[in-house]
Amino acid sequence: MKYGRKILETVEGYTPGEQPSDPDVIKLNTNENPYPPSPRVIEAVRALGVNALRRYPDPLCAAFRAECVRRYGLPGPEWVIAGNGMDELLALALRAFVDPGDHVTAPYPTYSLYEVLCRLHDCVLDSVDLDASFQLPEAFYSLPGRLCFLARPNAPTGVSVPRAAVERLCRKFPGIVVIDEAYVDFSDDHCLDFPERFPNAIVMRTFSKSFSLAGMRVGIAVARPELIAEFVKVKDSYNMNAFSQAAGLAALEDYDYMRENAGRVRSTRTWLRNDLLALGFDVPESQSNFLLARWNGTPDARALFQGLRDRGILVRYFPHRLLENALRITIGTDEECAALLLAVRALVGA
Repeated sequence: MKYGRKILETVEGYTPGEQPSDPDVIKLNTNENPYPPSPRVIEAVRALGVNALRRYPDPLCAAFRAECVRRYGLPGPEWVIAGNGMDELLALALRAFVDPGDHVTAPYPTYSLYEVLCRLHDCVLDSVDLDASFQLPEAFYSLPGRLCFLARPNAPTGVSVPRAAVERLCRKFPGIVVIDEAYVDFSDDHCLDFPERFPNAIVMRTFSKSFSLAGMRVGIAVARPELIAEFVKVKDSYNMNAFSQAAGLAALEDYDYMRENAGRVRSTRTWLRNDLLALGFDVPESQSNFLLARWNGTPDARALFQGLRDRGILVRYFPHRLLENALRITIGTDEECAALLLAVRALVGA
C-alpha cells in the first residue's frame, strides 16, 4: 500500500548544492557570500535572552518590517512580508495566487525550484527558452498564466533583462509577476519601485547572498497591500523565528557593511571573468555573485567539474538542456578564485 500523494510519484524534489564537511574545501557551488555577516548581526543574536527560546516570535515581524520600510523607502509596513528565506515566499505565492491546474510561466534556464514548486502545487509550468544572449524572446510576452516567475538577475546565467523588458512584461502579463531579486545587491539596478507602479508586481529578496545570512533563512516580498494580505492568509503562523528576525533587522541597520562586501564581490567577479575569457571560456557578463562559464574544449565541462572536485574545489555543473557545457562558479575571495584559476589552467593545459 502506498501512503504518499499520487502527485509525488513523479516529483524528484529540488537538488541543493553539495555541502561538504571538510573545512578545507573551496566552496564555490552554492552562491554563498565568502565574507561574514555584519558584526551587529552576531551581537543581536547573542543579545537574545532565554525568552526568545521560550516564547513564540512576533508572527508578523513588525520591527524587521519597519526597518525594511525605512531602508527601502516603502510606503508602509503593509507593503512587505517576511519569510523563512525567499524560497518559502515563492511557495506561498503559488498557494496564494494559483489554483491547481492553472498555468505558470518562467523562462528557461532559470532557478529550478520554480518547476519543483509548480509540480508540488499541481499547476502547469510553461517555459520558453531564453535567446542566445540569455534575454527574453518575443514569444515570452504573449504567454498567458496566473503567475510568472522572473529571476533578475537570472540564475544560473547571471544575466539581467533590462528594466524596460520587465515593465513590458508587467503591463502585458494577465496575472501576477514575481520578480526574484535574490542577487540584486550585486547588480547595477533593481525593480523595487515596480509594486507601486504595477498592481500585479511582487518583488522578492533574500538575505542569504549579499547579507551573508544563508544559514538564518531570511527573505522578504514587497507588493501592494491587497497582495500582501493574501500572503498573510496562507503563511504559517510563526514562519520566521526570533533569531532570524533579529539577524535580519541588524543586517539592515548595518546596510553599508553589506554594500562594502557586495562591492568586493563585484570587483573579484570582474577580474575572474576576464581571466576565464582569456582561457577560452564563454562567460556572459554577470550581475550576480557568480559566473556561468561555458566551455567547448577538452576535457569537457563535466570532466572539469570532477577535476576541480578532486582538487578540493566545488563548483556547480548542471546536466540540463542548454547547460551541458557550463559551470556555475560562485565568486569567492580573491584567494579562493586564484586557486580556482590555477586548477582550471592545469586541467585545460593552459
